[in-house]
Amino acid sequence: MKKNITPLQLPMLMLITAQMLVFPFNHPKIPLEKAIADGLKLSYDYQNLYLDQTGAEIKRLQAAKNKLFNLNFSANYLFKSDTMIIETPKVHIPGSITLPGHQIEAGLKNNYDFKLSLLQPLFTGGLLSYSEKMSEIKKAIAASRTELKGHEITGLIKTSYFHYMLLTRKQKSLTALQNKLALHHGKLKNLFSEGLVKKSDLLETLSQLEELNLTLNDTEMAIENERNRFHLLCGLYPENIDEHYREKTLSSLAAWEFFKSQHPVLKQLDSQREILMVKKKTVSSRYLPQVSGFAEIHYGRPGIDFFKKEWALYFQGGITLQLPLFDWSKGKSERELIDLEIMKLDNQKKNLIRDIELQINHLYAAIKTLESKLIHMEQLIKYAQEDGQLKASLYQERQIPHTDYLAALLNLEKYSFSKEEIIFQIEKIKVNINILIGNAKEKS
Repeated sequence: MKKNITPLQLPMLMLITAQMLVFPFNHPKIPLEKAIADGLKLSYDYQNLYLDQTGAEIKRLQAAKNKLFNLNFSANYLFKSDTMIIETPKVHIPGSITLPGHQIEAGLKNNYDFKLSLLQPLFTGGLLSYSEKMSEIKKAIAASRTELKGHEITGLIKTSYFHYMLLTRKQKSLTALQNKLALHHGKLKNLFSEGLVKKSDLLETLSQLEELNLTLNDTEMAIENERNRFHLLCGLYPENIDEHYREKTLSSLAAWEFFKSQHPVLKQLDSQREILMVKKKTVSSRYLPQVSGFAEIHYGRPGIDFFKKEWALYFQGGITLQLPLFDWSKGKSERELIDLEIMKLDNQKKNLIRDIELQINHLYAAIKTLESKLIHMEQLIKYAQEDGQLKASLYQERQIPHTDYLAALLNLEKYSFSKEEIIFQIEKIKVNINILIGNAKEKS
């Protein structure tokens, strides 16, 4: 339904429209955690590992069901070209009679049998329990692999995010310097027209502007490349991500303890060791008695009585036992080989722990060094600001050459960007630490 706008409402409507054009609606920024969650969904490698984890759970359920009975139905038809004939000789009883001999046909040429059978394991020496345990461990290994891939993808997204942020800060810094030089060039042109400065001052400023434009072009290209890379990783664009995100880290000691207790690779090694221990027990179990019970219901023609040649229903059941007696000590050799594999895994774990300890100490030392550099850089910025103001005055008084003033101007922007670079270097190192200890993936 249309509404007419009164003359009194028109100025207010125009004001609101103007405000909407000047101050457009600000869409809320997307948290980086959302980008990470989307990145995990987009990664086919991660999805495949998750499917492996789901498959491992199905196999575990299958292994548990092996302890239960199996019920089967079968139907058989058998044709015989001939049947067995049983002949009984004639019997003569002295002083009495003579009984004639007979021919009896046993069985039929066409035989039918319908069978419903049940088989229940009774004792397997732990083989079925160990099979179920092994399936549980394999599921844990699949989960660890999925988690490890999640940390890898998370690290790539975070690193790309911080690199993009650094490049955009560099672009802003270069643009600010470009504006300062352009403003300075404008002042020099006016002074040159009045004969107050040399033409070389103009040329020096223009040269610096051209060099700055080249650097700015390279930076913009790098920004676009990183923007596309971030989009490829998670389907979002980095300019829409909350720029206030900063990486959280544990203390050096806490990080070390977290690594030893939570890292997916260590979990995998522990699980693989556990699998080998289960395999060793399985080898021993194979030399224990294997007992199972069975029960069968048959309906066939002929039945148990081959002579009646009729359809009959009957039941049979029993217990089977198997026991290996001699195999040239193959079991002992298998256990020895498994022991060797266990020792190799233990050495691999120790080597990994030693290497990660060295890397963790190195990264935390790097953060400490960069934080110290950051303090000095802030002091350099302060000095550069004072130096720039001083040299601006000295240049105006023609006490120093123009190049000295330009150098002071460039130094201030250089130090300002170096400070930003150090800040984001620290963030990237924090990301590397969290990847290293297995704490990179955001908890949902």
